[in-house]
Amino acid sequence: MALNPFKESNLIDLRRTIKDYFKDHLGWLSLIIKEKWKQFLTKGRERITVMFIPHTEKKIVNFHISIFTISIIAGILIITVTITSIMIINHSSTIKEVSQLKKYGSNSKIKVKVYKEEINKLYSIFQTFKPEITHLYSLIPDTNIDTLWAKGGVPNPNPDMDKGNSGAGENSPPLEILSMQEIKDELKTTKEILEKIKGFIKYRKQIIENTPSIWPVDGYIISRYGNRSSPYNFRQEFHRGIDIEAFPSTEIRSTAHGNVQEIKWDPALGLTISIKHKYGFVTTYSHLQRVSVENGQKVSKGEVIGYVGKTGKTTKYICYYQVRIGTEFVDPMPYLNRISK
Repeated sequence: MALNPFKESNLIDLRRTIKDYFKDHLGWLSLIIKEKWKQFLTKGRERITVMFIPHTEKKIVNFHISIFTISIIAGILIITVTITSIMIINHSSTIKEVSQLKKYGSNSKIKVKVYKEEINKLYSIFQTFKPEITHLYSLIPDTNIDTLWAKGGVPNPNPDMDKGNSGAGENSPPLEILSMQEIKDELKTTKEILEKIKGFIKYRKQIIENTPSIWPVDGYIISRYGNRSSPYNFRQEFHRGIDIEAFPSTEIRSTAHGNVQEIKWDPALGLTISIKHKYGFVTTYSHLQRVSVENGQKVSKGEVIGYVGKTGKTTKYICYYQVRIGTEFVDPMPYLNRISK
């Protein structure tokens, strides 16, 4: 059996000691509280006589009421008035909020109407824009225009409506939603088309840059490609290029990117430059007065390679310009001013 370190007599003494301590030090406070409470009860029990004296000869009415009762009635009245005031304020605030919501609702209807009109305008504009996109797309080789604007349809917003025909149109999406979905799909298609067109143009630009397509010299043509009467013996001969007459020392430019293949002196053609380009093109410039490039040099489209002269077998200051694809000479005319740099 465990031993209790506190004996019952000790606990009783402890309680008595504590009680005596509070009685000695706080007894005065207890007396004051008791006295005040007694005064409060005495004051509250006091009665007040209320009299109603009529201006006529009727009997005077009077009754007695305690201060406690008056205080309770006054408290109830104050609480009632406070609660009523709060409810009136809340009601006024609610009415104000409802009126604002109605106002916002009317504004929202106007905005929705404007949005619908703008969506319809956007749809109409895009429909007029589609033929231009289609035309650009048709310029790309190996394209199928028939399936360009194929539509997959808008997902059914209420699959359960497929089970019956009743009310099928009630939950169908608005026309504007369908228009926006269609515009979204067609914009996605347009983006893909523009990416293809961009790639095609980039590829064509590379071809253009490496295809003879500008005038080699500022002048005018005095002899074209093909059969002609020789200016020297008046016999029929095949002219493999064109003669462009110009002022002496006029700049002669490369008609495409390439590398200088050969610089030579020919008894008939005089000082001649041959430039090799991509895709099998070779251009030749003859009767030059002097050159400004070297064998094997890389030249850009439009870069000056020489100057107009009267060397070789010629009586005028000309640039004899030839275009060859592989080993075959072709008419340079289709390559002049067709596509600028």
